[in-house]
Amino acid sequence: MNTSTVNRCRRSSTTPAGTGEDVPPAQLGVDVGGDGDCGSGGGGVGGVAVTPSCLTKRDSEEDAWASKGYNYINPFVHRIEIDSHIEVAKTYVLTLLLLPLRVVGCVLSLLSAWMFSCIGLYGLTLDDLKEKPLTGWRKQVQYMTACAMRMVYTFGSFHYVSMKGRPATPKEAPILVVAPHSSYVDSILVVASGPPSIVAKRETADIPLLGRIINYAQPIYVQREDPNSRQNTIRDIVARARSTDDWPQVVIFAEGTCTNRTALIKFKPGAFYPGVPVQPVLLKYPNKFDTFTWTWDGPGVLRLLWLTMTQFYNRCEIEYLPVYTPSPDEVADANLYANNVREVMAKALGVPTSDYSFEDVIVMSRARDMKIPFPGDIVEIERTIEKLGLVESQRDKELCECYLRLPGTDKLDIITFGELLRIDLKNPDLHKLFALLDHRRAGTVSLKSFLLCSLFCKLKNSDLLTFLRALINLYSESSQKIDRESFVRLMRHAGGKLNEQKAQALFYALDTNNLGYVSFDSFVEHTEKQKSSYKFLYHKSEHIRRPKAAGGATTPAN
Repeated sequence: MNTSTVNRCRRSSTTPAGTGEDVPPAQLGVDVGGDGDCGSGGGGVGGVAVTPSCLTKRDSEEDAWASKGYNYINPFVHRIEIDSHIEVAKTYVLTLLLLPLRVVGCVLSLLSAWMFSCIGLYGLTLDDLKEKPLTGWRKQVQYMTACAMRMVYTFGSFHYVSMKGRPATPKEAPILVVAPHSSYVDSILVVASGPPSIVAKRETADIPLLGRIINYAQPIYVQREDPNSRQNTIRDIVARARSTDDWPQVVIFAEGTCTNRTALIKFKPGAFYPGVPVQPVLLKYPNKFDTFTWTWDGPGVLRLLWLTMTQFYNRCEIEYLPVYTPSPDEVADANLYANNVREVMAKALGVPTSDYSFEDVIVMSRARDMKIPFPGDIVEIERTIEKLGLVESQRDKELCECYLRLPGTDKLDIITFGELLRIDLKNPDLHKLFALLDHRRAGTVSLKSFLLCSLFCKLKNSDLLTFLRALINLYSESSQKIDRESFVRLMRHAGGKLNEQKAQALFYALDTNNLGYVSFDSFVEHTEKQKSSYKFLYHKSEHIRRPKAAGGATTPAN
């Protein structure tokens, strides 16, 4: 089974170029092998070399088209490729013979861990767990709980877990900063290291079985509804670090989301606000096949579990780096502290650092919900548009106004595309943008795809009504006469809340005189009268915007 991670610019959109329409989902099993008169933008070198590439279909929950050849790393995309009939046969045979035994073993081990947790927590409240560390017999039972949880991973095929380096004591480093975070399997660190505490949502305590086990690790719970949650979390970490009691260390996955391990994305500063020494911890999976990386665009968790548990065995390597003691400047600046620790970890891993962050996942998810072409590349598209000066210009709006009157907009070559945008053909960022939009490597792009992406990048923090109004001319000549088909197509971009059936019903409700068309103003008036049903149209999505990267999205490790 030749399984690999897509490392370089794997496409992640579920929409073919030029249409914004969904690609029909493929089988989810294991696969075997024009002039425009309607400004100018400038930009520097984009740092991306565009090369010819082949187009191949990838195994994915999203059934995305993938292309090779870009020189930028998208850390949120993962594909599993299977091109060996022997490995496919092995997977199905082990599904029948080995998988049932492993599932039973995992369940029994989990029940054992839950039982030990119930014993160890007897007579304790959450407040008791927050006030002082476990001692005596409760500490011994906690170790037994960790052993039972380790058996869950053993039955789950992780037979070999090796450790490198010297784990620091809680007094030396109250916080363990772990990266890269790529899978649900990463929690193996918790059961193999003591166990340490974690930072978790308060709702986690109510999860059946797992809630009791997590409580027994004495986590620091985050109250999402509490506006002072961050400050309280920092205070709790600092209090444990300075306490004379024997508190366990706190594990924090600094990236805040799962990636494909091709780069370290920006660390969230939460682990670094306390200003205490931290121990960087690296997670590695030196296996022949990668069947457990769980990213924003890639196989779902059930498929990953299936493919992982039908391997004969898997390996995990935990490497403890030397304790990192912050300088006075780093204590005063959590972001500086986080970036410097990330650089150390990236160098040890031999991977670059990336300007991507957890917030980019939110942006990509919103783009996918709004049926924007190429949602997995939308962040890179936005960066390129910014470099070309198109964010500040009105060129996209001008092209929208005359879009339906322009010929051949579905197949623009690079020369015509540059002329329409009024950008010098020699500008390398124009070629980068063209390559990002040329999803099928056909040498042409769709103007509609560009306009949808450009308007989304400009208006992604606006409410949906504002965005839909900006798209009207892509589907109708006039906002006062929108026919049924155009109205339904326009509503596809309403964040997934108005499917075809609902959009048609809404159209007929607006077209009371059976004219065959409606106005956008009547649509707005209707939603205002029933605002409780259409409040999603008025909600503004406030996304945290990253500082502009100087010189590209990815920085090589030194």
